[in-house]
Amino acid sequence: MDYTGILALISFLTGNAEDGFATLKAGTAGSTQITQIVCPRPLPVDEIEGKTVFCGRVQVPEDHAKTDGKKISLDFAILKSHSLYPEPDPVVYLQGGPGASAMVQIPLLAQTFEPFRKTRDVVFWDQRSAGLSGHSVKCFNALAANAASIAKKQYTTTAIDGSNVNNNTIADCLREIEAAGIDISKYNTTENARDIPTIIKALGYESYNMYGISYGTKLALEAMRVAPEGIRSVIIDGVAPSWVKLYDTFALKVSEPIEHVVEQCKADETCNATFPELDKIIIETLHAAKAGKVIHQGKPVEPKTIFRPFEERNAKYGNLSMTPYLPAFIYELHRGKEMPTVDLLVGRDFIMPMPGDDDVAKASATLPKAQRALIGTLADNAMISSRIARSNQNVIEELRDEIDAEKNYGPVAILFDTELEKALIAARGTDATKGASIVADYAALQVITPSKEALGTFVKTHTTGEATARLTALIDSMSEAELAGYFAIIQRDVARSEEGFFGDLYLFNYACQEDLPFNSFEGYQAFTAAQKYPYIGDDADEAARFVFGSCIPFKQVQRDNWQVPVKSDIPTLSIGSLYDSQTPASWAEIATEELSNAQVFMIPEAGHGALIYQSCVADMGVAFINQPGRKLSNDCAESISIEWHIPDWAKAAK
Repeated sequence: MDYTGILALISFLTGNAEDGFATLKAGTAGSTQITQIVCPRPLPVDEIEGKTVFCGRVQVPEDHAKTDGKKISLDFAILKSHSLYPEPDPVVYLQGGPGASAMVQIPLLAQTFEPFRKTRDVVFWDQRSAGLSGHSVKCFNALAANAASIAKKQYTTTAIDGSNVNNNTIADCLREIEAAGIDISKYNTTENARDIPTIIKALGYESYNMYGISYGTKLALEAMRVAPEGIRSVIIDGVAPSWVKLYDTFALKVSEPIEHVVEQCKADETCNATFPELDKIIIETLHAAKAGKVIHQGKPVEPKTIFRPFEERNAKYGNLSMTPYLPAFIYELHRGKEMPTVDLLVGRDFIMPMPGDDDVAKASATLPKAQRALIGTLADNAMISSRIARSNQNVIEELRDEIDAEKNYGPVAILFDTELEKALIAARGTDATKGASIVADYAALQVITPSKEALGTFVKTHTTGEATARLTALIDSMSEAELAGYFAIIQRDVARSEEGFFGDLYLFNYACQEDLPFNSFEGYQAFTAAQKYPYIGDDADEAARFVFGSCIPFKQVQRDNWQVPVKSDIPTLSIGSLYDSQTPASWAEIATEELSNAQVFMIPEAGHGALIYQSCVADMGVAFINQPGRKLSNDCAESISIEWHIPDWAKAAK
């Protein structure tokens, strides 16, 4: 951040800058009520809240068939276009999951959608029963009763046979939601799709472009089916059509990426000559591993260890790719001799590092000495720049924390929070039972009306001596605003500890109601048994049991046309990633079978959400949205090449 940026920040913090979202702050952009909220932290250094990014809350009908009925609130954000003359139709990003939060990923989304902001605003929100908008379907009493186990991610789920159906945290939560009069069946993809035009109009836009990733692709397709008005173009990336049996086909998420590695190696002259018949070698290696005959560093290698690198290339954006090493990895396990590639991958727990000095030195090794020296200086400068960027981020976040503390919590509330944490740690000691009691009672505070009496009772129950006296004095000195501020801190802290549980609950809410009517554990077993690569169930069974078991307490709800392909002529760009182990690349093609104006592209060296992995995908996306009728070339995919790793033992064999 330069001096101009610092002065702009000061100007905005002191209220002397031009307001980029005055209409929204006034709640007058549309007919639906809008309120501004504090953006989740952290934010990128160069984003100024209220000027370049706006976070708010918008109301939508719980049931769109009853527009005058109950309303629910959804948290949204707008990343303002960098242009003074932006196009009127924004890019609407639809978050995956289902149930995941886009709002807590503002830094990643700001970076990922930066190319689109040259001409358009970027809009996103946490969907109903998702992320920060999930408060409509929370079960506070069940959470308080199980707070300690939830914080440790030890909450119970249900066995496949249903033996635990009436006695687990999810079942308790669902009963509480139902008792509160909440119709959880209305928290579904069709209602989500109908939220989209409601929100867009409320924010002052007429038409828009959708970019969905993962579940966001399913939502985009459903919007094309039930709420197409205003949709100008659609990009679906990491595609999950509703008419594919997502949970029966768990095994495809690993078997298909393996097939892609086999195909890519076979198509490369060097790779195919060095590692011939790779698919046959993979199958033989899996059989040998199952028999306990594959040994690495004195220990047997299980089949699921062989599957791991094919699966874990996914979600490793920014890191070096594992793809070039996979044929050598398999061949070394098969040969049973020297295993330098296996040592490399296993030693790094199948996570290739971010590019660094060693990679620069290796790449520049053949350059003349003077050129290598200059490259070294550039590498040093890159390291310095990275440290400066981290320092700026830390300073800006500290400044934002100071502002938040002053505006939203108050100094006494902040001091009380610090003192209470110390006192509770001392009081708990090593007593796990006492710790669980503290967590449960603290979690219960999030649902009551803020009061000094309730806070005082909590303090006297769980602290003693001087700590009790000091904390009680701080409570007595709190203003009403500071008291409210501290209860806001409670809600913030408890929400963080419950993220894992609610992330699963929100996902199950969609999967169990919508998808499970068309999927079954028996269907999963049959599909898995028919796969080309044996023992793939060793890798997928645990996840399948978790999902199917957790779904038992839910009531399945048949969705109209859920397994019928969407028919539309809206311009659509469908993108599959060749090492996507969450939504197989082939689903990108399946999604377009009834889309008359669709283009499909397969991107090498990309995992779940190609946009995050390969910059040329953003080039494709921007070009497509700027001109939806344009027929795109395959230049993006063709620009990506793989330099296969050939270990010394393979070179010596030639």
